[in-house]
Amino acid sequence: MSARMRRFFSNYSLARRATLATVLTLVAMLLLAGVTLASLFLKGQIDESRASALTQANVASSTMSAAMRFGGSEVIAEALRVFDTGAGHDSAAVYDRAGRLRAELVAPGEATFPQEIAPLKTWGSGLGEVKPVQYVLRDDQSRDGKASLGTLVVNPNQRTLRDGVSRAFMILGIILVITGLSGWLVAKALCRALLRPVEELSEWAEEVSASRNLLARAPRGGGREVNRLTSSFEALIVQVAEQNRELKRKQYELKASNAHLESIAFSDALTGLPNRAMFESTLKTLLAKANSSGTPLAILFIDLDDLKAINDAYGRAQGDAALQATAARVRRALRSSDFLARLADDEFVVLTPNLSSVTDAVKLGERLTVWLGIALPEDEWAHPVRASIGVAVFPDHGDDVTNLMQAADWAMYTAKALSQDESIRVAAAVPVAARTSVLKSEASNVIAMPVQGRKAPSGKS
Repeated sequence: MSARMRRFFSNYSLARRATLATVLTLVAMLLLAGVTLASLFLKGQIDESRASALTQANVASSTMSAAMRFGGSEVIAEALRVFDTGAGHDSAAVYDRAGRLRAELVAPGEATFPQEIAPLKTWGSGLGEVKPVQYVLRDDQSRDGKASLGTLVVNPNQRTLRDGVSRAFMILGIILVITGLSGWLVAKALCRALLRPVEELSEWAEEVSASRNLLARAPRGGGREVNRLTSSFEALIVQVAEQNRELKRKQYELKASNAHLESIAFSDALTGLPNRAMFESTLKTLLAKANSSGTPLAILFIDLDDLKAINDAYGRAQGDAALQATAARVRRALRSSDFLARLADDEFVVLTPNLSSVTDAVKLGERLTVWLGIALPEDEWAHPVRASIGVAVFPDHGDDVTNLMQAADWAMYTAKALSQDESIRVAAAVPVAARTSVLKSEASNVIAMPVQGRKAPSGKS
C-alpha cells in the first residue's frame, strides 16, 4: 500500500504534495478538534437535558403526589400538563407503585411510554440520546413519610436534543469547509514561496545542461538550506568539469597511444612503410574490390640484389640506409593510389589498381628500376640500388591471394635469373592457362607467405 501511495504521489510536484500534506494535516487537526468539541457539546446537552428534567420532576413532585393520593387518572393527567411548557417540551408519565402506567403527556414526535416501567431501563442507551429521569413520589402524610405513591418519569425531548446537535455539526462542517479552503490557499501560496528557490535551482541546472556552460552562477537567496544545496551543486559541477577535462586528456593520450600501437603493429620501423600484416589486409581488400568491379590489380614484387654485399662491404648501418633510400625512391615514383609495403629484409611489394594491361604493369616496374638508380637529397645512401621485379596481374595470373603472390614471386625469380649485365630486370608472370606443373614444385616458397622471411633459391643473390 505504501509503495502504491509513493507511486501515486510521485506524479505530483513537490509544491502540490506539500500543499496537499499541509491541508490534510490541517483538516485532520480541525476534525479532531471538531469531534472533541462535538462530543463535549453533546455531553453538555445531555447533562443539561437531564438536569432540566430532574428539576421539573422535583418541582412537580408535590402536585403529582397530591394527585396520586386524592385523584383518579383524569386528575393525574391534568396535573401532568405542568410539563407542557411550549414547543419541544419534555414528555412525562406517572406509574403507580406496582409499575403500571397511570397517565402520560407525550410531546409531538416523541415515543409513547410503555405500559410497564421495566422497559424504561433500555431507553436512552443510544448515541445522542438522553435516559429518562425517574423520580419516586413519596407520601409525606404516611406514618414514616416515606411511603411510595408511584414514580414520575420525565423523558427529555430527544428531537430537540437531536436538532441542537445537528445544528452544531452543521456549523462545525461549515467552519471546516471554510477553514479547509482558506488553508488550501494559504498553504499553496506558502509552498510556492518556499519552493520557488528550488524551482529556480532546477531551471539553472536545466540551463547548464542545455548550454553546457559550467561557469554559469547558480541563483541565491533561497534560505540557508537551499543555499547549501546550491553550493553543493556548484561544487559538484566544478568536480564534473574537472573530471571531464581529465577524461578528455586521458582519451587524447589513449588515442595517441592507440595510434602509436597501431603504427607499431602495421608499419615497418626502419622505412616507415606498411609491414606484412598491413599488406596482407590491404591485398585482400583491393582484391575483393577488383573482383567485384572487374578491374585489374597488379602486384610488383621487388627484391634488392646487392643488400648482402652492401652489408658485408659497408656495414649494417649503410645497409639500412640503402633500404631507406629504396623505400623513398620507390614511393616517389608511385601514384597516390598505389600501395607500397616492406615484406622482409630486402623485399618490397607494390599494389597498383586500375592498370589497363600487363604491359602497363611491366612499364611501371621498369620505371621503378630507373628511380632506384636516382639519388635523392634526403638519401643517406647515394649509390645506385639494383633490384629484380616480378609482376603479376589479377585476373590474368591468378584470382586469389595465394595464386597472385605465387605468380609474382616466380616472376621475380625469373627477373633475377636475367643476365647480370641487364640494368632493368623486370619479368611478368606466366598466365594461368599457360602454367606448367613445374610452377607447383617444391621450389616454390611463397604459397603460404612465411612470416620470418624467405629462403631464396640458388639463383638469388
